[in-house]
This record gives sequence, C-alpha cells and structure tokens, in this order.
Amino acid sequence: MSLLVLQFTLKFVRGIIVAKGSDNIKNLLIDVGSSFIKYCVFDTTKETELCGGRIPFPERTGDGFRIEACRIVSSVKNIFDICKEHSPRRAFFSVQMHGYLTKCGQEISPYISWREGGASSENAVKLDVEWDKLGTSCKDNLPLLKLFGEKRYDIFYTLGSYLMHELAGVNATHVTDACASGYYYADNGALNGYAPASSMPRAYTEVSPVGDYCGCTLYTPVGDHQASFLGCCREDAYLLNIGTAAQLSCVEYSGKAGENREARPYFEAEKRLYTVNGLIAKGKYGVADDVSGFLERLDNAIDVLPKKHHAVIGGGGAADVYGIISDHLEKKGVSCSQVKNIGIEGLKRLALFARPLIGTMLSELNFPNFPIIAKNAKLDFFIIDNEHGAFDYSFLGQVIMNSRLCDMQAVIRIGDSSRANVTKLCDMGATGFLLPMTNSAEDIMKVIRYAKYVPEGERGISTTRAHTLYSPPPLEEYIGAANRKMKIYAQIETVRGVENASGILAVKGVDGVFIGPNDLSADRRCGFDKKKLKEYITAVAKAAVAAKKPWGIITASDELTELALDLGAAMISRGSELNMLINGCKKVKERF
Repeated sequence: MSLLVLQFTLKFVRGIIVAKGSDNIKNLLIDVGSSFIKYCVFDTTKETELCGGRIPFPERTGDGFRIEACRIVSSVKNIFDICKEHSPRRAFFSVQMHGYLTKCGQEISPYISWREGGASSENAVKLDVEWDKLGTSCKDNLPLLKLFGEKRYDIFYTLGSYLMHELAGVNATHVTDACASGYYYADNGALNGYAPASSMPRAYTEVSPVGDYCGCTLYTPVGDHQASFLGCCREDAYLLNIGTAAQLSCVEYSGKAGENREARPYFEAEKRLYTVNGLIAKGKYGVADDVSGFLERLDNAIDVLPKKHHAVIGGGGAADVYGIISDHLEKKGVSCSQVKNIGIEGLKRLALFARPLIGTMLSELNFPNFPIIAKNAKLDFFIIDNEHGAFDYSFLGQVIMNSRLCDMQAVIRIGDSSRANVTKLCDMGATGFLLPMTNSAEDIMKVIRYAKYVPEGERGISTTRAHTLYSPPPLEEYIGAANRKMKIYAQIETVRGVENASGILAVKGVDGVFIGPNDLSADRRCGFDKKKLKEYITAVAKAAVAAKKPWGIITASDELTELALDLGAAMISRGSELNMLINGCKKVKERF
C-alpha cells in the first residue's frame, strides 16, 4: 500500500508547484529579426500559444544600416503592452547578432546592424586571437574588427544587452549573443582583452534571469541563430536557415572551426554550432534571385560540415523555395523537413528548459529503486538526505548506481564533509553534493577539494570503480569530464550564511545554493519572523543572480514555493517521500 501511495503522489509534485501559480509559466517570447519582430505568449503548462504576431523591425535612417535605438526599444515595449492582458510572468528574447551600439557621455549611437560591413582587412592582421575560442570568424561586420584602434567608448552594447539595459537597467546578455561581437570567449563568457569600452555587457553562460519589466522576469537574450537551431528540435540534422541572409549549421561536440566555417557557442559549453554563412550572394536578398548560385554554395557548405542525413529548413524565406531545395538535397541522400517560425519555436524550448528544476528528497525509506519512480514521474532531480537520514554506504551505493543507470540526477546532502566520506561517495558514482549549514566560503571549499580531481581539487584516483561503470577511459580524458559533471551546492540556512552568500557563491567550483528555510527561520536572529525569513530568502536570490549561479529552495510550504518561483528560483525541492506517504495515506482515508 505504501509504495502505491508513493507512486501516486510523486506524480503530482510538479503539478502542485505549477498549480500554485499558473501565471509563473506564461512566457512572453520575442524574436528580434532583421525584417520583423515576432512574438507570442506561450503557456508552458499546456504548451499552447495564447497570442502571437509580428511587427516590422524599424527602418534604417540615412546611409548604411543604422537604426535609431529608441525606435527598437519602443517596438519591444509596444509588444509588452499588446500582450499585457495575458499577464506573462517571464520574457525570453532572441536577437540578431553582430550589431552593436556605443555610448560616450550622454550620447548613444544608433544601432549599427550586422548588415553594415566596413571592417578594415588590415585590422585582422593586427589582432592576435584564436577564432575558435571566440566562437566567431574574421568578417567585415565583426565589431572587433570594425572598432579596433578607434577611440575608447564609455559603454558597448550588443542589441540584446541594450534591450536589457533599457528594460531592466542591466547591460547583460547570453554568450551566444555576446560572442558575435568578437570580444568574448565562447566557453566561459570572459572578455578577451580587446574590449572597446570601459563598460561591457556581462555574458551569461546559462539562460538566466537578469531583471524585471512590467511584472515580467527578463531572461538573458540569446543569439537568433542558436535559438533557431534549438527550434528545429533535431541535433542530428542540419539547419538551413533562410532569412535576410542564409546559413547552414549543425551541432557537434567540439570547438574547432575549419575552412569557411565558424564554431559558434551553443547552449551547452561542450557543444559548438558549426556554421557556414554567405549562402546568399552579396547584393542579393533571397534565394530566388540566384537559385543556381545558392545551390552551389549550399553544396560547398555541406562539404565542410560534419555529415548529416537530414536537413531542417526554416526561416522567413524558406516557404517559397522549400520544394527546390528539398529536391536538390534528397538527390544527395539528405532528407528534408520544414519548421515554421523557427526562432519562436526555439524560444518555446528555452522557456520549457528555463522552468525551475523540480525535485524532492529521499529522507528515510531504504528503497534503492526510488530513482526509477522519480524518473517516470518526470522529476528532474532528488536529494538523498544523508545528513538526517539513517542510510548506510551499502544503500547509498545502490541508489546512486540506479540513478546513474536511469539518468536521474541525485544530489547527496552530506552531514560529514571529511575526505573519507566524500571520496567513498564519489567512487560510488555520486555526481552532486549539498553541504548543509554552509556559513562561509571556507566551509564549501573542503567539499570541492575532495570531490574534484586536479587541478581543481585533490580527489584521490581509483578509476576501476562504480563511478566509471567499471570501464575507465584514459585518465587524462576522464579527469576533466568528471570535474565538469560534478555539481556542488551550498545549503544556506543561517543568517550568517545569508550574510556570506556572495562570498560562498564566488567560490570556483560552487555550482549554486539551496536555501533551507526551516533552520533559517529557527536562527535566533530570525526568530521565526516570517517577514524576516522572506527578506533573507530574497537576499540570497539577489546574490545568486549577481553571481550568475542558480539557486533553489528545499520546502514543503506552498507560500515559500510561490515566493521562490516569483524570485526566479532555478531549483525547487518539494517535500520528501515521507510527506508524500503521510499526505497520500490521509487522502486515501479521507476519500473513504
């Protein structure tokens, strides 16, 4: 009876969280293209569009491709006004790349579109950069080349970061947008030393909340090309994206560019979006003006990209030429399909991915198959409570292995951060740790030291163990992969921890924080004052956003769950298997 109740109630954990505030999952999606700004309000619960449309991108003024910045911002604000009746709570953006704005004193430049070239070829010779690492290539619309050697500006913006600045007061964007300027490294969003301004956009490596506008939490804008590829829903295929320009691209695990191809950043650090540009000849706008030339350039692009057997064709110009292109590719053994509004489709997936990760806690039941039930119930993770729970190493080894085999993320809350304990759990296959009562940076550094291999830590090496599934790869390959996979979280549950949250989050190797509201409320400086508790939770949330790291909460409270969702929590651990069994048994009794 207990297992049946557990299975029944576990399926509703995500439903409980969603039902406590359906407004939290209405998302405004805005795709800022070169010809049109497309938008829709998307409900991630029902996975339906509530409204949608498009408005023209503002026309250029004078010579070149320059647009008054205020007109772009006004257009985006107008979309917020159009959609306000649906009360969206989150907003996601994709933006055209390579364009930029600069500011000196109080004077802001117009938006200089990617369509305006003008870079000096001599500047390319003067630069000492590795294009692979920058996620872009040497081309005449690259801001890095266009502004090299010019006067230093006060502020530099991409189009995405400028929209965030005007809407939320932060000059921030995602690495997929930032790297198109040429000033950032693709793997970590760090500046490369050629910044043209004293103030540059912050480049996030995760799609993260950065501010608010009109009741919406704004997420970092992403590159329109990457959003489009995400929208094709096929990582095993090419994307042929036909708009004002046209590109052929595919995703692979590598960072190496090649002849005539870029290795652009993608949404996972280990992957790159291989891209061949220039499929539409200069001076032409659309495939129809030069069909034979386009097909020849398409064939050349296929030759320099990894081989795929399917192509998804999308973009505003795809419909008119789909038949011609699909016939041509299918003769070469490449099947084709078409996706409409591919940029918006990509933003829909981002909205689904950006919802909080939802999990629960395994606190007492010695049930090693729990990960399978959690996986089938579509939870994202669970926490094994080895702080209060009476679990021995034999059980932990079983539940960790089952988590690995069914691809269910397990995080172990450890009560003992000694080398002996952490090492044993790592070798059992643990890939996530949560340290309770983290009050300072020094507390969490100990866990990092024992859980990660050199050069990030001092983890001992014994590879023919459960953590390699008893089939160890070459050591030099495995160490880096294991370090990247290991996730370490601090649990902040004291006022002292709240006060030191920024320092804790700043530690290299800390992947985020969970708030423990019960102990935090019981801290004598909080004294079970609900108002103070919410202020402390808000302070940790702000520190995590500033550190560009995710935060979560461990709670069974509806009220605190809603607060966490409103503050943009990335992880919600809701109750435990014991809560579910107790509540489930009560409901069974009440029903009869």
